[in-house]
Amino acid sequence: MLKKLLKKLSIAVLVTVVVTLCWCLSYLLPYLTAPEQPTAELVVNDITRLNPIKVAKVLRPQTEAELVQQLMNSSGAVSVGGGRYSQGGQIALSDSLHIDMRSYNNIVSFTPDKKQITVQAGITWRDIQAHIDGYDLSVKTMQSYADFTVGGSLSVNAHGRYIGEGPLINSVLAIRLLLADGNVVSATPETNSELFFAAIGGYGAMGIILEASLQLTDNSRVQRQVTTMAASQYRNFFQSQIRENAQVVFHNAVLYPPNYNQMAAVS
Repeated sequence: MLKKLLKKLSIAVLVTVVVTLCWCLSYLLPYLTAPEQPTAELVVNDITRLNPIKVAKVLRPQTEAELVQQLMNSSGAVSVGGGRYSQGGQIALSDSLHIDMRSYNNIVSFTPDKKQITVQAGITWRDIQAHIDGYDLSVKTMQSYADFTVGGSLSVNAHGRYIGEGPLINSVLAIRLLLADGNVVSATPETNSELFFAAIGGYGAMGIILEASLQLTDNSRVQRQVTTMAASQYRNFFQSQIRENAQVVFHNAVLYPPNYNQMAAVS
């Protein structure tokens, strides 16, 4: 009799333990299972690699028709990226259709005698300079790095290093812009001027810049000079030796860590 009782108790305890374990596992399983990781091609990051953003789809268009079709078939958010040098998560939006413009990078036309070139927005300034160098021409607004895309630089209206030349918009003759409704419009400082001035520096809010016509300039050799000084001396140095000096083409100054009280003025 005692043996039968112990057997029944053992079975009851075993069943209780199994049920308890099953319940515990069902509760803990979501925490024990690793979350699904997005595939690498759906994660967009900037040049720092500090701002990964998961998007719904990445499009790398090579034709205008493909770009228009994909845009019109999309019902959600759209983000646009170029060289990915804009930092802090500016180049993409979560769960968006991300348009990577770097394959949209052809030279559309080039007229050396007029010193003008029309390019697709995904081309880099380095590629433009390589193409026009044999004609002894140069881009008119030289930035600090040549790996930026034209579309990205226009979208932020990047400044150059020239003394007195102002931002990039001053060298832009015209742009072609893809609007949210699928229409493609041309804009210049005189025609569709509101779109022209809103799109350049507009971070893509007005539409996708497809092409840009740029004014070029003559190429010339420059000599690099570096002057080191205390940061407190720079203001007087710039006013007296740089601001009105016709011999200075480019200029920038670099502050050095850790205390940022020493600097190098590069001309």
